[in-house]
Amino acid sequence: MRKTETEPNLTGFLLAHSAMRQEFGMLAEVAGQPLDERRAALFEDQVAMVLEVLHHHHTAEDDTIWPALRKRHPTARAGLDELEADHDAIDPLIRAAGDRNLPLAERAAVLRDLHERINLHLDREEAVAVPLISKHITVTEWDALGKRAVKETGRRIPDVYGWYASAVDGLRVAEALRTVPVPIRILFRLAWQPAYRRRARRLYGSATPVRAAG
Repeated sequence: MRKTETEPNLTGFLLAHSAMRQEFGMLAEVAGQPLDERRAALFEDQVAMVLEVLHHHHTAEDDTIWPALRKRHPTARAGLDELEADHDAIDPLIRAAGDRNLPLAERAAVLRDLHERINLHLDREEAVAVPLISKHITVTEWDALGKRAVKETGRRIPDVYGWYASAVDGLRVAEALRTVPVPIRILFRLAWQPAYRRRARRLYGSATPVRAAG
């Protein structure tokens, strides 16, 4: 559903959720397979990318979004406390999943656990926080968080955009692209999306891999 001009556009935020809902389970499957040197390097790069995105996503919520919502809607404190506690429980899994000193079999188990916990957390976040964000975070504040996310993503923007698009249908991708400048749309269509599809095919065996959440 399109947001009015008085409400923040959560399309990109929810695209990130869709991408995170599937990726850790798929990475767990790859970690349990024999990997040649090239695929192992791609696996490590993919793990690093998605963990960075997850870390920045949680940090923005913890230091900006949750405090603002607690102040503006005090009756939501209990639900927001649960979301923050989820982050605390997920943080050690983020560290372990990215630890290259751990055996791949151990990291595969961590990634499976992370897949399950992330999906439960995102279910809670979309039920509790998303409606509050729409009502209590201003468009200006939300746009500033979007600019912060782009800055933090840096050189990984092409891969992150491709990753998000791999997790949803074309209509949702088109909706998200309406919020970005025309040059970015052109780059995405001509270069970023095809490049990510090649990357996904090398890593997962499919250009648009999909794994059911749960």
